[in-house]
Parts: sequence; C-alpha cells; structure tokens
Amino acid sequence: MMVVCNAVFLFGIWVTGLNFERLVRTPDIYDSRQDICLRLAYQHVPGSANPVQFCSEWLNLADPTGKTHTFQKDAQLKQGADGTFYFDYGPFVDYRLFAVGAFVVGIIVCGIRVTRHVVNRYRMRLEAAARHSVPTH
Repeated sequence: MMVVCNAVFLFGIWVTGLNFERLVRTPDIYDSRQDICLRLAYQHVPGSANPVQFCSEWLNLADPTGKTHTFQKDAQLKQGADGTFYFDYGPFVDYRLFAVGAFVVGIIVCGIRVTRHVVNRYRMRLEAAARHSVPTH
C-alpha cells in the first residue's frame, strides 16, 4: 500500500511538471556593485527609439559556487512612465504547487473514504457471521 500511494503521489508530481527547485523563484538580478558582467545583450523595447543594452550573463562574487548567472528568458524589459527601464519578471509563484496540493488532498480524501467503506463492510460481515453462529434455544 505504501508503494502504491507513493507511486500515485510521484505520478501526480510528474503530471503537473512541478519543479521543486523553482517553487517560489526569486529573480536573479545583475548588481553592478558585486557582479562582473560577462556578456551584454540588446533588446528592443516598445516606445524606445534604440535597442536597450543590458547585462545578460554575469558572475556573482557573493556566490561561492562560481557559476555564471544569466538573464531569465521569460523576463521582459519594459519602460516605465518616468522613462526608466525595468525588468518585468512575471509571477514569482509556481501555481502548479496548488495543483499538487489539491492532488494530495484528493488522494487523502479517497483513502479515508475507501478505508471507511472497507471497515464498515468488514464490520457488517462480522456481525452477520456472529448472528449465524449464535445457537438459538
């Protein structure tokens, strides 16, 4: 039973495509005070005459792993009302987590209902067997 329940749970995680490493993601932002820019990129922004230059790959000196950090592909460069440029990273929460939570709650509710049904069925069979085995005078 434990193997089947875990298999169903892992199947639910696989179906939703949930990545536990990025459940709640924080944007990886280039900071010129503590990072070293390795690669520049240009992106055309609506409302701007020229493409905007930004750092697309950098080394974070505070990161002990030494891996390069890159600009998130799903982030968009936008121009604010005051003319400054900013990155719009979209929602930071992966809402598939709620789907996995609902799936787990569904599994628990189904398990409780099946357990109650099996216990009631067993109880009725015991009572029926007890009635048949009691000698009548």
